[in-house]
Amino acid sequence: MRKSASIAEAPWTYRDEVLSYTCQLAALLENGGDPAEVEEVLAPFPGRNVAGERFWASGPVVVSDFRALGDGSWSVSTPFVFGTGALGVGLVAGSLAGSAVARSRARRNAAAAATPRWVPIENGALYLSEHGFHLYTPQVHPWSWGGITGAAMVAPAVVHVAGNSKGGPVSWLLQSDWAELLFVSWAHAVHPRHPQLVTGQWLPPGWVEHARRHRQVPGNALPAGSG
Repeated sequence: MRKSASIAEAPWTYRDEVLSYTCQLAALLENGGDPAEVEEVLAPFPGRNVAGERFWASGPVVVSDFRALGDGSWSVSTPFVFGTGALGVGLVAGSLAGSAVARSRARRNAAAAATPRWVPIENGALYLSEHGFHLYTPQVHPWSWGGITGAAMVAPAVVHVAGNSKGGPVSWLLQSDWAELLFVSWAHAVHPRHPQLVTGQWLPPGWVEHARRHRQVPGNALPAGSG
């Protein structure tokens, strides 16, 4: 039996509200609007990027770093069984076989740990403004847009950022409902010719059509390139 269009249509969610609000702020930046008119989001700390910094969004975030969990080294400590006679020989053989299995497993685990992968290193809250963002973990880590050397949306709600910290260069994945807003705010401020910004491809595939079906995004709030 064929479902009706109303039943088959994906519902409008909080995540959609976030993307709709992001589109409105992107249009504000693109059209030279005044960010001071945006309702302020209060934070448990003062903004550190500029004097009087006002936040316009916040939400949970997970920060991941590309790193290995180990250096490839391994060691195994297994007891060795001594014995005489048929039973003793059997026990020794079993001990040797068990040691070989343990060593093989240890090597595989060490090799896997030495393979770099994206590893969560922090979780907390993300606070965004027109000047940069803060990670509240609960330590406060401010990042101005000038400190970010590159950014790109790599998946819905996941932005890759590269930047220069006090400890040296970083390359992170930030997973948050507000990842798209972080990207467009940075791109408008630092790299307005970013291909994802110019084409509107920072939005999840098919989301613009989804929003239009729900009549939730006015035409003048859609990003450039979205059609």
